[in-house]
Amino acid sequence: MLDDLDRANAALGRAQRELFRLLVRAERTGCWFDEGARDLAHLIQIRYGLSFWKAKRWVQAARALERLPLLARALERGELSVDKVVELARFAREEDQERLVGWAKRVSVAEVRCRADLEVGRSRPEVRAAEIGRRLDWWWSEDGYRLGMRADLPAADGAVVVKAIERLAAKIPVLPDERDPCFAEARRADALVALARA
Repeated sequence: MLDDLDRANAALGRAQRELFRLLVRAERTGCWFDEGARDLAHLIQIRYGLSFWKAKRWVQAARALERLPLLARALERGELSVDKVVELARFAREEDQERLVGWAKRVSVAEVRCRADLEVGRSRPEVRAAEIGRRLDWWWSEDGYRLGMRADLPAADGAVVVKAIERLAAKIPVLPDERDPCFAEARRADALVALARA
């Protein structure tokens, strides 16, 4: 049974690596423009239901893996999860790959992410400040007909919220006069209300 799980995990890694190769090719073509997206990360956010934060990280990792063959191989073999590879790709250098792959196999995704935050210039106090500084504000318009809302969350928590909203937005039936992509924000608002009602 464990051998079957290992094979399935390696197959996922190979598929993810192939997706990253294709993202690099897609970025060169500018194919997102015809789909009404701002950039490639926005396109895969829309097309595959990812948070924009995760989509952006995937595009960055896809670029980095082109110069990090050992890291790419660890993903293809199922030795490292896509989450660990995406975080490592933020700061790994070609000469550090072997050491980093070995280290990442022994630690959690959270530890790899924390190290990536530190390596790309965010100090531990800055990472902690992002967690402490979380907030959610809302206000009513003067006429009482509208509610404004603003959230400021650590990136990982924000990704959870965005994913939940986008997952619900994808399930809400599209009205005939709201098929245009410009209604995406309205659908997200509907999804937030549905999430609160649940």
